[in-house]
Amino acid sequence: MNENEPQQAQESHDKDAGKKKQGAEFEETWQPQLWSKIIVLLLLVGYGIALVVANSAKVKISFLITSIKVSEIWLILLCFVIGLASGVLASQMYRHRKVKRTRLAQQAEQAKKQ
Repeated sequence: MNENEPQQAQESHDKDAGKKKQGAEFEETWQPQLWSKIIVLLLLVGYGIALVVANSAKVKISFLITSIKVSEIWLILLCFVIGLASGVLASQMYRHRKVKRTRLAQQAEQAKKQ
């Protein structure tokens, strides 16, 4: 009986090592960041579909000369794009103005030193 105990202990150790190896492989293949991105993407797609379905009614847009009827979702998307473009242009104008002011201030400092 004593001769079998070391063999059984070795087999038990090998089984534990095999379980640890499987656990390590699972940890290496499990990517929670990937799954969280997939879940967020699915939620956004679902939200987008719900937005389109909820805003499928036609609305009348009047211009100075003419008017058109479009789905509310197209009006929402048009306003989003116009707002996004306006924000990008405004930030670029601010950045260029700030750079120009910095250059003028540096030139004024250099002129005072001379």
